[in-house]
Amino acid sequence: MGGSRTRIIVAFAMLIIISSGLLLLVSFLNTPIHMRLLPGQDQPLQVLPLFTVRDLTGSKELLIRTDDGITLRPQALGRVDLQLWFMDVIPLRQMVVDVVPQVYVRPGGQAIGVLLSTRGLIVSRTFPLIGVDGREYHPAREAGILPGDIIEEISGQPVRSIQHVSILVDRMGQAQTDIIFSVKRGSERFTVKIRPIPVQPSASPEETGIRYMLGLVLEEPTAGVGTLTFYHPSSRRYGALGHLIAAQASSPVHVEDGQIVRAQIMEIRRGLRGSPGEKKGTFRSERDAIGSIEKNTKFGIFGRLTADVVASPWDREIPVALAANVRLGPAQILTVLDGEQVESFNVEIVKVTPQSRPDDKGIVVKVTDERLLSRTGGIIQGMSGSPILQDGALVGAVTHVFVNDPERGFGIFAEWMLQEAGLWENKNPKTAAKLLQIPMAS
Repeated sequence: MGGSRTRIIVAFAMLIIISSGLLLLVSFLNTPIHMRLLPGQDQPLQVLPLFTVRDLTGSKELLIRTDDGITLRPQALGRVDLQLWFMDVIPLRQMVVDVVPQVYVRPGGQAIGVLLSTRGLIVSRTFPLIGVDGREYHPAREAGILPGDIIEEISGQPVRSIQHVSILVDRMGQAQTDIIFSVKRGSERFTVKIRPIPVQPSASPEETGIRYMLGLVLEEPTAGVGTLTFYHPSSRRYGALGHLIAAQASSPVHVEDGQIVRAQIMEIRRGLRGSPGEKKGTFRSERDAIGSIEKNTKFGIFGRLTADVVASPWDREIPVALAANVRLGPAQILTVLDGEQVESFNVEIVKVTPQSRPDDKGIVVKVTDERLLSRTGGIIQGMSGSPILQDGALVGAVTHVFVNDPERGFGIFAEWMLQEAGLWENKNPKTAAKLLQIPMAS
């Protein structure tokens, strides 16, 4: 009897030890394979007794062993390579730690209009046509036109509007001539020839006779209203939106000559379950431009300011928190609901997802501010890019709303946006620190 009880106790104890060990191993394996730390910042690592961590760069002060395990404590800027070993015999996963300077930026919150191009029209998508002979044609696609391309000229004439293009296409189609399109794709410019296809008129009584078409859907070169996330005073670099501007099928729109302009919020449409709300704003043209767009990426749009932004009460330099320092709990977002006035609203960070690689959904926030809930119902379109502040630091930006729960939304870590803005791209620590006006760590 006593022997059976002892075996049960031993088995139960072994199960607890194994379960605890597996949890620790899973915890370590869930640690991102690439992370950034500040000089002197502690980062605990959960490591089992039979596992060890080696610093492949040979630093003697990086790994601090304590009663609770191993802690990373980098002292100087630069890159550190780590590797996990089992019993000092079997090498397992590797980890890269970039030790970076503390960066200070000014938080945004200002409403901005996004001009994707200062000339031409954006290709939203291509589609097939049924000609008068009953056959299917793909004139635009077969000519090499892709979603996201910018049509700048048609047979030497600058493109002014969608209606203008429709008139030109029909006129040249009736003349049985090819149309020469001047196309911009990224930094590349080229020309293509397309022969309009005659199609039967639609069932609309207003349309009579044969029409000529290209199988092309064009959009005005505006992406609507969004929010400025941050800007760096000395370099004038900024980040906004927190997500990609895409054409049909998520194809990125090339916006290297685009601009951001001052915008005013004129109306709020509340979000409901299953129906995202929206900020409705107005902005004029490049006359009100405050910055150029140099990059359109999964993490937002980035470029340089060319004019001052609208002043706000939060227009002061604050530190940017690294992803490893973002925690669950109270936070604030900055955004505009009326005109150009930036306001602060309370939210709760309810989920933080460790990420091995950049993504625009690393944070989940829940709106707790009753005033914001009464006005908007929660997160709405146009808030994309609204900075998320926690403990006096910029931790991220709002990116997407939960369609079925507008009180919640996704956010991107500010760290990833800072990387895309190019504020860490100088590899020389001394030069980088001088550029960012940050003192070197001792």
